[in-house]
Amino acid sequence: MQGTGGFVVTDEMRKILSRPGLLKAFSGGQRLRNLYRQQSTGFDPQLLDEFALDCYLGFHDKVKQMVDSGRAPDLTGTETPYDFGYATLLIAGAQRAIHRPAETDYPATLKFLLDSGAPPNIPDIVGHSALQHATMNHMARLGLSRILLEHGADPNHRNRYGEVALLMAFQNNQYEAVDLLMGFGADLDIPEADGHTPAQVFLTCGPQVTAAVRKWMRRRAGEQAPMDEKKCDGCRKTGISLKLCSRCHAARYCTTDCQRAHWKAHKPSCHPFDASNTVVVQPRYKDIGKLRSTPDIVRQMIGIETGPVPKSHQRSAHAPRVRPDVGKALTVKVQVPFDPFGLQPENAVSGDLLVYTKKRDFVCMIVRSDDPVAYDRVMGAVRMKGVGGAKAYFPAELLSKEKLVIKVGEVLAEQPF
Repeated sequence: MQGTGGFVVTDEMRKILSRPGLLKAFSGGQRLRNLYRQQSTGFDPQLLDEFALDCYLGFHDKVKQMVDSGRAPDLTGTETPYDFGYATLLIAGAQRAIHRPAETDYPATLKFLLDSGAPPNIPDIVGHSALQHATMNHMARLGLSRILLEHGADPNHRNRYGEVALLMAFQNNQYEAVDLLMGFGADLDIPEADGHTPAQVFLTCGPQVTAAVRKWMRRRAGEQAPMDEKKCDGCRKTGISLKLCSRCHAARYCTTDCQRAHWKAHKPSCHPFDASNTVVVQPRYKDIGKLRSTPDIVRQMIGIETGPVPKSHQRSAHAPRVRPDVGKALTVKVQVPFDPFGLQPENAVSGDLLVYTKKRDFVCMIVRSDDPVAYDRVMGAVRMKGVGGAKAYFPAELLSKEKLVIKVGEVLAEQPF
């Protein structure tokens, strides 16, 4: 039917939606999620009315002409049985429209709509705002999300399930969206209908989400950690090739000139590797089969797109080539033994420690029986200073395939691997 966009709201959906308050998962919430997805599969943009379709296609000139001439509908209203506001319709088009005519300009169209009075926070039938649609899954549109936020979109808006945008971005590993939302004041302590807050769950959502959240937690607390962001510690540039400080392995620079210019500021915190802050361990290259990320396994089980994982990132053992007279500077992740379900670290000190780099060009185990004292120092550093007591990131030097020096006295910021 024209004007519906092909969306259908069933009697069962209406019955669930009529319930007061937030919808818990087992009190209609999960059922409504499923129905919302099922009844949107018939979406057809050709069944949208003219102005709604122009918004969906990002036709800036046509949208402006209709608004300026008074032919556009009330910009505070909604379209389709799903109650999509005009900003939401535009986001949907930016995510889904396959053919993009030359006149398509989503950023300009969105800015015009918002500047002309279209509210940024209009909820659809399940309470999703345009910002939530723009940040929740693999079709996230960060540029448009920023425009929404700059025009007053509420990062803490809750849908009928009580979810804020952060929770949905967490679930789908949209770490760049997490970074954006946190930068605009997203609250980590708002519970969804079943009582779970972003602060309670982010550690279970993978290293990229964890790194983004912890970075902003430190900023809000006025704290810093080494390698908090991938940037030159001198000129602060991002998106460029960086080299580690050869002395501490905890600062990064784009050029030697930058490093020299920054030395006065860096010197007080530049602690070289020595016996007081390092542990020497023997790497063991034990092939225990493919390694898989627990959050990614969970996402795949519930049908969330995760993307391909390189074979190199699945290996459980790899010894790189090392020049014995030089060694190799590394940033390593040390992960303590986990329970059989892979959800919580074991309380008992047992099992091998897994150590690897971001590129997985070095992957090994640390076995306690080789050197209990060294093992316990590394384990203690992870337990005391690591992410949830389960994993931590350290500067390291691989002196040979059989000798790894870990700088346990300097725990780095959480890294996205």
